[in-house]
Amino acid sequence: MKKTYAIVDLETTGSSFKRGDRIIQFGCTLLQADEIIQEINITINPGRKIPDIIEKLTGIKNKDVKEAPYFEDVCDFIYNTLEGCIFVAHNVHFDYHFLDSSLREVGMPPLSLPAMDTVELTKILYPTLSSYRLGDLSNYFVLTHDNAHDAASDAHATAELFLQLKKKANNLPLVTLEKLNFLSAHCQVDNDSFFHESYETAKEIRSPLPQQIYVKNGLALKEKEILSEQTAYREKEVTDFSKVAVRLMENQGLEIRAEQLEMMQSLFSFHQAETALNLAIEAAPGIGKTLAYLLPAAYQATPKNKVLISTSTLLLQEQIMDNEKTRLRKMLPFELQVSSLKGKTNIIHLEKLAALALGSLTKRESLIMMSVFVWLTETESGDISELSQAQNFDFLWEKLTFESHEAPLKGKWANDDFFAFNNKKAEQSSLIVTNHSFLSHHIDDLAIFDQTESIDLILDEAHQFPRVYQDAHKKTVALSILKRRLKRFGYFLRDFREAIEKDANGDSLDYDLFNLEFAIDQLYQECAYSEEVLMRSLIHEVGEKGEVYLDENFQLENGMKNIYKKIHRYILEARLAAMRCLDKSCLRNDPVMWPRAKALLDDLDTVQVNLQYFFQERAGTYHVLHFAWDKDLLSLEIETNQIDYSGEIHSKIKDRFKRTVYLSSTLKVDKSLDYFKNKIGEAELQEGHFDSPYNLSERLRIFLPDDITAITCLDDKRAASQIVLTLREIVLPQQRKALVLFTSNRLLEEVHNQLKNVVSAEFAGTEILAQGFSGSRRRMHNRFMSADAAILLGSASYWEGIDFSDQAVEILVITRLPFDPPHRPENVAFQAYHQEQGKKAFYEEFLPRAMIRLKQGIGRLVRSRNARGVVICLDDRLIKSNYSKRMQLMLPEGVGIKVADHDEIKTEIQEFLKK
Repeated sequence: MKKTYAIVDLETTGSSFKRGDRIIQFGCTLLQADEIIQEINITINPGRKIPDIIEKLTGIKNKDVKEAPYFEDVCDFIYNTLEGCIFVAHNVHFDYHFLDSSLREVGMPPLSLPAMDTVELTKILYPTLSSYRLGDLSNYFVLTHDNAHDAASDAHATAELFLQLKKKANNLPLVTLEKLNFLSAHCQVDNDSFFHESYETAKEIRSPLPQQIYVKNGLALKEKEILSEQTAYREKEVTDFSKVAVRLMENQGLEIRAEQLEMMQSLFSFHQAETALNLAIEAAPGIGKTLAYLLPAAYQATPKNKVLISTSTLLLQEQIMDNEKTRLRKMLPFELQVSSLKGKTNIIHLEKLAALALGSLTKRESLIMMSVFVWLTETESGDISELSQAQNFDFLWEKLTFESHEAPLKGKWANDDFFAFNNKKAEQSSLIVTNHSFLSHHIDDLAIFDQTESIDLILDEAHQFPRVYQDAHKKTVALSILKRRLKRFGYFLRDFREAIEKDANGDSLDYDLFNLEFAIDQLYQECAYSEEVLMRSLIHEVGEKGEVYLDENFQLENGMKNIYKKIHRYILEARLAAMRCLDKSCLRNDPVMWPRAKALLDDLDTVQVNLQYFFQERAGTYHVLHFAWDKDLLSLEIETNQIDYSGEIHSKIKDRFKRTVYLSSTLKVDKSLDYFKNKIGEAELQEGHFDSPYNLSERLRIFLPDDITAITCLDDKRAASQIVLTLREIVLPQQRKALVLFTSNRLLEEVHNQLKNVVSAEFAGTEILAQGFSGSRRRMHNRFMSADAAILLGSASYWEGIDFSDQAVEILVITRLPFDPPHRPENVAFQAYHQEQGKKAFYEEFLPRAMIRLKQGIGRLVRSRNARGVVICLDDRLIKSNYSKRMQLMLPEGVGIKVADHDEIKTEIQEFLKK
């Protein structure tokens, strides 16, 4: 007998049956033999008023249901229609249980149907999508979905989605389906039967493997391919690159911007010239900076003379690889190899994955692994960040990926290794894209340096590189973790030694073990003592975790450098004692002793390398203590770093790269490059400046409300209430896309909690996204881009590390001027450093940083020809502080600040954005 699938969607007066919400529309699409056989659409009188928010959301008004049947009038028909079917829905728990409760209420038997959920199925079978909402999936799969939040339309779209999922599953390799079938026991409702049916069908048909798929050691993988480049185009003489660019851009229907063409020509000429000076380019937002450096680089780079592009964040790197690379390849009349370099810890380790005991996985891990096995048939890079659920991996991440010290795979996985393939691809590529963090960590050991004649560097968002480099080179010692590890190993060692002594045969082995035990205990005692000393600095600290600046007085009074030296010496003694023991073949071959001792030695090596930085005398060095409480367990970690890396950065860049281009929209502070040059260690630079192609005096407005309390006078709760009031009265009524920038995650969370209630009650069509609460940055970014009206709450990287193209942001709300918290240990160290030099850190460091962030934040607006943008600043220090004039220098020329009340600002914004 053929199976019948009932794809159901309900519209209701609200989300809670217990609180009195009832069904207002029942939609159902019946599938049989992968064909739609019937569609049902019933409007239902809920017997109560439909809330305004639901009317707006569904389009179903109270007058529409006035003459409609009540649920008890149609319950028999619905029950009989569903009988014998498999119940399918997008988020099945809601529809199934709401319908079941409704049937029970009118005396019908409870539902007892097998059920399937298309949300979970889609997450498994399409693991790289950024959103699994039905509307977004309809766009992605081009489903028939004419009216979102109409039950009949939603049911039809879900039916088409279900057929797409069945098709995808049936085309998977048998070995992949075998693993999905095994793990599907952890799926919700009856989704396991979906995978079981696909597996049984595949076993019967035994179809050949899909194209570009092969099976190795029980894993189905996608074949990896490195494109062959064409290099003849580089032999042609090009004098006016802007003409080449115009032709290519016109072929793709791209907007021609004079400033962008000038920048392209400038970069092209720089790469051709023989000059000792590097180039600094400040390019205004909206100029099309990324394409402006990619296109000339594509024409000049070769596999032997590469161009390395470094972006400020991993997300921007992914945007280039996912979006800009595709656009670039469409434009170019030749094949170009572009590769991406990321940290090794993002890459799947096939040997670990193949050895994973699937039967021991938790429910959550099992569902993730189902998506991983599907993804392996699609990925060439093995970069786990491609997966939409990557942020949910937790401990599974360590089980699946490389550790930083691990070498490429050998043996049976050598030819399949993702890490080795990525390196080989980079060696044969002309353009390589990476990020500042990866470059900072690996500037000394990149394999491509040994395989290439010369490399030019393009440092995008270059103003951020010094801070990223500084963070990459901090040295840390997890003191409490080391102490607990030593204690556990000491107990193990004692038991191991005593067991051997019972069976002594006159060998001196027990003496070596005793020496090792003594050395481990000596190191443990010194760690415990240093932990006790460091706890004195926490006497005034509160909270579950935090950080404390260890000033010079604290370190001198407590003899911290002597403590560091002692730990360093005791590590040396412990290592020597361990090596003497492990020289004994019986211990080296012991299946318990050897791996434990080897793991401890690896940890001690890392601690020893980092610890030597703590007692070296270097100008501008500072120390920070990080603490965290887990119930009654305290964990301490000490960190050391330097204030100034400018000399080192300059030296590394000069040694490694033939030419360097520093790019940003904010290289200048107070209209000078001096601040940037000091940070990057460059005494002299060639300069280029390219203004916005748009008249910002006509297209940008900046407002500051005068009917609010100064935000510096408010605590977080009152500040959040004031911010939400502004959003409610000015921003939300516009029904536009708004970015709200914070300097405090705590304030962001408070605003998010309050704003959710306001939006759900009054502005149902607006999507609220919040950093830390709405998924990964990539997922938030894509949801924000696809929404009609949305508010995104962001801090940190959203000031300057996220790029919204095509004018996604129309309204920018600045909750506070973007100063770093002065009490952060790093900033306390900066204050002490500048004070020693007779200067003030505020004017030398903190104010320039805030000025750069302010300009970067405003740069999220007006990114295309017809765009307009509005800034609402809620911090009156922009006009009232003694540094306000310096801050205002960072505003676009010709754009003033209008001070007015909420009503006037709301009206002006409405009129301005309508134009």
